[in-house]
Amino acid sequence: MKKLILAILVLFCLGLAVFTFTLPQVPNDLNAIALQNPTKMFSRNGQLVKVLANREVVKLEDMSPYVIHAILALEDNDFYKHKGFSKKAFLRAWLTNIRRMKIVEGGSTITQQLAKNLFFAFDRTFIRKIKEFFIAVQIERQFSKDEILEAYLNQINFGAGIYGVELGAQTYFARHADELTLAEAAMLAGIPRSIVLYNPYQNEKRAQERQSFVLKRMVDEGYITEQQRDEALQEKIELSQMNRLQGHAEYFTDKVRRETSDMWSSEAVDYGGLLINTTLDPQFQYEASNAIKEGLAQLDELLGLAPYSEATWEEKVSYPQAALVALDTKSGAIRAMVGGRDYQRSQFNRALSDVRSVGSAFKPFNYFAALDKGLLTPVTVLVDEHKIFHTDTQDWEPRNFDEEYWGPVTVKWALMHSRNLVSAKVIFMVSPASVADCAHRFGITSPIEPNPSLALGATGVSPLDMAAAFSTFANEGIKRSPYFIDKVLTSEGEEVYRHVPESERVADPQTCYLMIDMLKGVVEGGTAVSITQSGLQQPIAGKTGTTNDSRDAWFVGFTPELSVAVWVGFDDNRVMKNKWGSGITGASGALPIWISFMKRILAGKPFTDFPQPPGIEFHQVDPVTGAGSMPGGPSIRVALRSGSTGMSRR
Repeated sequence: MKKLILAILVLFCLGLAVFTFTLPQVPNDLNAIALQNPTKMFSRNGQLVKVLANREVVKLEDMSPYVIHAILALEDNDFYKHKGFSKKAFLRAWLTNIRRMKIVEGGSTITQQLAKNLFFAFDRTFIRKIKEFFIAVQIERQFSKDEILEAYLNQINFGAGIYGVELGAQTYFARHADELTLAEAAMLAGIPRSIVLYNPYQNEKRAQERQSFVLKRMVDEGYITEQQRDEALQEKIELSQMNRLQGHAEYFTDKVRRETSDMWSSEAVDYGGLLINTTLDPQFQYEASNAIKEGLAQLDELLGLAPYSEATWEEKVSYPQAALVALDTKSGAIRAMVGGRDYQRSQFNRALSDVRSVGSAFKPFNYFAALDKGLLTPVTVLVDEHKIFHTDTQDWEPRNFDEEYWGPVTVKWALMHSRNLVSAKVIFMVSPASVADCAHRFGITSPIEPNPSLALGATGVSPLDMAAAFSTFANEGIKRSPYFIDKVLTSEGEEVYRHVPESERVADPQTCYLMIDMLKGVVEGGTAVSITQSGLQQPIAGKTGTTNDSRDAWFVGFTPELSVAVWVGFDDNRVMKNKWGSGITGASGALPIWISFMKRILAGKPFTDFPQPPGIEFHQVDPVTGAGSMPGGPSIRVALRSGSTGMSRR
């Protein structure tokens, strides 16, 4: 029996020795991991946009006593008494876990949490807890309490890649860690336990409830008086950020991180100290984010939904989404990109997704193919009428959105008012394959099935592709590939990547100008006339898009310098109908966001018109007959090739 006990003890000691040998080595400086060289992203003008794996280490004496006491009261009130392990917290946690039959409470001290943050995965396993215990004991033997607390406060996670109280204070309150008020410190201390629930930007009410709990704990532990607590609860907290772009460019920076990770490893990108110079324009990005937020708030009201800020975490997934891409037409540089209304709730980037039909915003490629082949001119008269088209495979019966038919109209007038039946007639003139080829030449990268429904935009295209393809019109037929990164440097300043511009002439300048003029008509007196009515005076061309049953709403518009695409819809492809039962269109859903964005970034800036190539002349014509307009009669101004005339009715 004694031999058996001895053998068990020997095996236990051997196992313990092997287990201890596998534990990670505690560094001589607990802040060593925080001091690793992170990668930084910069905007086009050199402004810092994002630091990956972002930490900023500060000394304990450079932190507000309020935030130190708040975290101690909340996380480990016996921190200065124990040796890295709290029996009381351990027993309380295990009783809770046994009662729940799963690990729901850790009972970890600050030292154990630091060990977890430094070395271990965040999965709740018994083995990890044991390793965490041994490392915590080692840390307690090797470092003072103040050193341990300082390291913990510099490691704690506040969400969105922000670590440590210094960056937490900068991100939520535009302060440094030593400037936090009691009210701010209590709110900040409450965030790490559940970043989703207690982030004040996402859920202000829950954050305030958590703040109240933290203040109560501080009173209970003797850090503050009840009067101080009451005064803190009355303080009006202003949420603000030192980095104005914080939280506004996450979809953009995600895209940049993926592209650079494809060039190098993820580890090299996060911790290699790279300096990534992006194409982002800070003002454009900030205004794009705000335009999406405000535009969707208006759409929520139209749809009869409660304010997004009042929705629960589960309810938010069923709210409408939006995406916006702004692209420099002269270079292809992406100046702003928003992939959704709430990055914290969904990281899926809708600006890059090509699964949603683009609707009537696709029609310009259909008309361009016909103009380019000389099959029609902007004043060709086609009949807007109910018609069944017979194909080799099936009969196709398209309808106008308003279920009405206008009879004879000019091609320009038909595009201005998005008459589906005229577009359907055009695709049978040129062939679906020619339209698909035209779209691909202009910059659409997603697959396109060459079928008649392309006339109405029944194909999936990303907002990025739409902005890029429309910029080809603005560039007089020169396609420029969109890009996000200008160059990448090492921390020593060595250039390891530089973007090489790609451009290709894909279309005739005259035909592009005819198309621009037709799309300017959409803005001046067609489905996007609200742009003109909003006071925007810059030369603008564009096209609205609405898909079947109002599942997707689009507007893609451009000036000579900037092409911007906006999409709006539900992630689950539900129909968008307002409180009165009418469908949401490109004009009512996407266009207000586009206008809001453009008014902010174009305000007070000089502008020029689209360059007019040789061989173009203008005529005033009747929008129905295409002939010269009569005095006092309806009239539109149309760009035509010199010497061209209208064509017969079809």
